[in-house]
Amino acid sequence: MNERRTVFSQVQPTLLLLVGADREDQIAVAGARAKTTGSSDIHQLIEPNRARHLLQVTPNLLRQKRRPDLTPYSCLINLVTEPERNERVLEAMRKLLRGASGKVINRPEAVLRSTRDQVARRLADVLGLIVPRVVRLRTAKPNIVRQVIERAGMQFPVILREVATHTGMIVGRFESVEELQQAMHEGVEHIATEFVDYRSDDGLYRKYRVFFIGPHIIFRHKLYSDHWNVHGKDRDRVMVGRPDLIEEEAALFATPEGAFPPEIKQVLTAVRDRIDLDFFGMDFGIAPDGRVLLFEANATMSFYSKLPGPEFDYLQACLPPARAAFRELIGSY
Repeated sequence: MNERRTVFSQVQPTLLLLVGADREDQIAVAGARAKTTGSSDIHQLIEPNRARHLLQVTPNLLRQKRRPDLTPYSCLINLVTEPERNERVLEAMRKLLRGASGKVINRPEAVLRSTRDQVARRLADVLGLIVPRVVRLRTAKPNIVRQVIERAGMQFPVILREVATHTGMIVGRFESVEELQQAMHEGVEHIATEFVDYRSDDGLYRKYRVFFIGPHIIFRHKLYSDHWNVHGKDRDRVMVGRPDLIEEEAALFATPEGAFPPEIKQVLTAVRDRIDLDFFGMDFGIAPDGRVLLFEANATMSFYSKLPGPEFDYLQACLPPARAAFRELIGSY
């Protein structure tokens, strides 16, 4: 796969977007759009008329005779954000960016440190934050699975997912190590996470999403469901026809960072300080005791999503502060 550079303007851009994937079938570059499996969509916050180049990084990029010239760019944005699916391309990018004079947003080495288990370890002692135990299961061999689970002191139920999966994709929630082992397949690496019940008194589960863009926190949405694995589709299924829930979510948009109590804002700020990414999202719940319950924090999390009906127009309130924060981050005022 050859290097590709897409020109967005006749003006020499000072902004470079870096995309790529370990496997060729995971990326398609067409005109001004880059669709990559395991990448961020946050570049859509950039003004459409902002001149930029797009560089596709491949695992063997550094073996080519001619390396890309990075000197014209004052800002380079890494959009390859899934560390476990793109280890080789992130390593190639790390070497490519070594010595780059421009500002690098979301350095590849920081992305490589953002797997679920590494993030859980990094945030484990944040005051006011519940971080469920997370273990990596590299094999499905029963004796090893049991040993890893017991050594970590994990309590059941446990959520099982394959590595590098997002958007609520899970294998299942299991009540015992025997059930867990039966659902696994040899040759597939898995992540096991303790399940913590965060259901509210009204029987609904509430999932919050914020984005960290530079030093800024941007509240994105609050979803409701009658099932613990909350999805975007639950908005139409659960919230439509419930003005009380709509009003509850809309009230959080009173401030760009979300109208949360001070103790929750303190937790979010602590997370921001612990994760060395320039932009990333965080999904969380609020436990009955008021503590924040971490679901995940990574840069692959979608900022943009399917536009819901007109009763949810208030969701657009996050766009101006998000665009302003991203302009500040990349040096465009």
